Amino acid sequence: MELLGDDELLSIFDKVHDDRDRISFYRVSKQFLKVACIRLQRLPILSPHLLKYILHASANMVTFKCDKPLSNTYMELLARSCPNLKRLWLNSEEGDFQFDFDDDGLCAVAKACSRLSGVELYGRLHVGDIGVDCLVRSCKDLRNLILSRCARVTDESLKSIRELNSLQRLDLEGCLISDMGLEYMAKADLKNNLMSLSLDECDKISDIDISHLKQMVNLTRLSLSNCGVNITDSGIFTLSQIIPNIEVLHLSWLINITDISLSQIARNCKKLKFIELRGCEAITGKGVRCFAHHPRLSSLYMSSCYNIFWEDVESVASTCRNLEHIELSRRIKTPMPNATLQELLIQGKQLIIWWRD
Repeated sequence: MELLGDDELLSIFDKVHDDRDRISFYRVSKQFLKVACIRLQRLPILSPHLLKYILHASANMVTFKCDKPLSNTYMELLARSCPNLKRLWLNSEEGDFQFDFDDDGLCAVAKACSRLSGVELYGRLHVGDIGVDCLVRSCKDLRNLILSRCARVTDESLKSIRELNSLQRLDLEGCLISDMGLEYMAKADLKNNLMSLSLDECDKISDIDISHLKQMVNLTRLSLSNCGVNITDSGIFTLSQIIPNIEVLHLSWLINITDISLSQIARNCKKLKFIELRGCEAITGKGVRCFAHHPRLSSLYMSSCYNIFWEDVESVASTCRNLEHIELSRRIKTPMPNATLQELLIQGKQLIIWWRD
């Protein structure tokens, strides 16, 4: 039997419309995958060694996703082959990234793919300030930028990032960001459109630095979890006053915030829907009760918070009409009568409870 050529396979592929069937098609062989890439706009890559077979046929690709190590050579091949890329998802999984791409590889893609609007580089340890600067200068329409755990990204990157007037989401978890970086962001175009900011594990940030967030008038999501001992009630008090439109707030493992912080958040942040307080050991039931009658709160996460009574939880659950989810430690002062229940009916409203040890 004569082998099918690329033209015949492409004709067959064009008649396959179901996404699951298309996946089955391109998993048959390297030839089938190469042919599929002529049409596909999005393809997750599980085996980087396949790239040399398929990228040259992938000019229509707009989304590239890979969580494996990629050398600079592969990044340069991606740059030459896929000039229409809009989304670059390279969040890494745990593993050996010794031979992963660095600033040179990122610059190659950035210069060739100037239409990028979303870039995710979680855990790419060799990416630093030079690569970020090149990315920002080349891709002016970036709206989402994830640099979490890029350990070489520092305040210098924010000198460039601050000029992105379309950026809506910026994740800097575990990066070397300090008060200087926040000041850079507060004094440029970035502040006008940024809606989501993650500074988890940026432990150089202190109470004083939080005041720089005042300029970010559209911020609705903020994460400060694991930012260390220098964020206290004073900083959270400032925060509650300067960004009253906040809807999602992550404050887990801030061991120096107390009931005073909860009181200020409950009083000033009336649009708050989600708050995470895991591991905030200094808070008690008194602070939790401050959220009673809150108009919008729907999710309250408090695992590893032990100075809480079940009665405190009930006082909030019975008065917050939008509350749907609560996360609690099994070791609170007095647990609910049946601590195995995952759902509870309070005043005709269903409440989902997640119990943690």
